[in-house]
Amino acid sequence: MPLCSIKKCDILILSADFGTGHHQVSMSIKEIANERQPSWEVGIYNFFHCIYPLINKSIKFGYSQMIRRFSYGYDWFYRVTKDVEPDSKWQRILNKMGRSKLLELIKKCSPRVIVCTFPTPAGVVSQLKAEGEIDIPLAVVITDVADHSQWIHPEVDAYIVAADIVGSRLLARGIAKEKIHVTGIPIRSQFEAPVSDPGIWIKLNLDPNIFTLLIMGGGQGLMPGIEGICTRLAELSLPMQIIALTGSNQNLAKKLKPIAQTSSIPIRILGYIENIAPLMKGTDLLLSKAGGITVFEALAVKLPILLYRPLPGHEMCNVDFLLDNRAALLAKDEALAVELIKESIEDPSILDDISEAMEPLAKPFSARDSVNVILKLASGGIEDKEFAESSYREDINMYA
Repeated sequence: MPLCSIKKCDILILSADFGTGHHQVSMSIKEIANERQPSWEVGIYNFFHCIYPLINKSIKFGYSQMIRRFSYGYDWFYRVTKDVEPDSKWQRILNKMGRSKLLELIKKCSPRVIVCTFPTPAGVVSQLKAEGEIDIPLAVVITDVADHSQWIHPEVDAYIVAADIVGSRLLARGIAKEKIHVTGIPIRSQFEAPVSDPGIWIKLNLDPNIFTLLIMGGGQGLMPGIEGICTRLAELSLPMQIIALTGSNQNLAKKLKPIAQTSSIPIRILGYIENIAPLMKGTDLLLSKAGGITVFEALAVKLPILLYRPLPGHEMCNVDFLLDNRAALLAKDEALAVELIKESIEDPSILDDISEAMEPLAKPFSARDSVNVILKLASGGIEDKEFAESSYREDINMYA
């Protein structure tokens, strides 16, 4: 008896719920694929839930605890494994993880193409292809500005990557340039032509003409120290207001509410917001960690980012990318975060320069361009010209 509900699909997406980013990328791909091919079924499966349902929660809990309490250990592990060879003993062990159950899932789904938005299943699928168990095109969507070895496998047919720098690094690793597609990290279609919604300000009883700081810690609200920053700002008489999105982190919301009640500046605390593009379009500065999805959503609307407490490992790759392109500010502690916010209010040119630097990095049509690659794979390499409409697609020949 299958341990997760399995049905036939044309596009099989293998993801994971380590944070919300991988699933959100999967949903963005599904949204556009359903629009372009309404008759096709798109199935999204949580790899660890399907393969290890009894310990999936334990694996997820262990990961979150490592990130929160042993971040230096995670960062060390990320760096040590960054350049593991595909044929190494360690990689061969990982590629056997849940092999038989994943093969069963693939055969029952019988897809035209497999898409991995999380690295672990990509290695297992690649191994199954190498062994001749399946003959299905495999696309890997790298969800950060990174080229970690866990994403890279011999039988991958297409790499969908965030930026030119990732494409260059994959070429340096020996990946054929025709396999590399610089589309940006797939984000929701609402970012293709976002406009600020005046109704938001009315609903929140805020002034759209005042400097607005938007705080986001990812879907799970994982960004320690936010209450400290809000406390410091609440004590200052600055011409500003704050919108804090706490996601599913109810504990953070509870900590912020008493601060908002006594604050000298307006502070609005919200949970998860689905239609986030109009809100991001209408605010002045984003205080966030450096999750790949949040970064590329901010780039799409040219919303300057103040990076704070990014997660070690993969998020630091995003930090380096933004700082190298002068497309963000970085605060390593509460005091510096508050100081940078004050400077941004006093000198608008700081954020204007960041917005300008974001322009060439923005890829609002990333999901469409990614789906173009995926459908081309599913169709045996025949490209549908309708999908090539975005002017944001990168020409991989520039690397040659």
